[in-house]
Amino acid sequence: MLKIVESLKRYPLINKFLQPETLGQFVRYFLVGIFCFSFEYLLFILLRDLFSLNELLVNIMVYTVIFWINFLLNRNYSFKSKNDMKRQLLLYTPLFFFNLVVGNVLLFSGIRSLLVLSFGENSWPVLYLPKILIMFFIVSWNFVLYKKVIYK
Repeated sequence: MLKIVESLKRYPLINKFLQPETLGQFVRYFLVGIFCFSFEYLLFILLRDLFSLNELLVNIMVYTVIFWINFLLNRNYSFKSKNDMKRQLLLYTPLFFFNLVVGNVLLFSGIRSLLVLSFGENSWPVLYLPKILIMFFIVSWNFVLYKKVIYK
């Protein structure tokens, strides 16, 4: 395993990622992500099932709650930023709306439609998989933007 890691270090992008500071940030970001995802997903299921609300509406409501939790945890724990919070919030907000529109509205509708075609309207994959798949995409592009732009 160490031999593989050492051979990957010759690539600048991978070498930067394997630096202790970046790796530590990623681990903390990942832990915050697991917590926020779990909380968001649980809240999504509860609101959708208990109140029989539209999935898209519930998704937007839950995502708004997670906005603040995720922003504060990543700022203070993952990236340990002491820089101007107002500036960071101004940078974080457009990313939030981008994730909301692209990640949740477009991807959610598209992924859900594909799953309905494949498995039927009320199947397990249609009810539970779209949210998981969306979160995978959002987590991927957010780490880079948090590290390089928002919490730098």
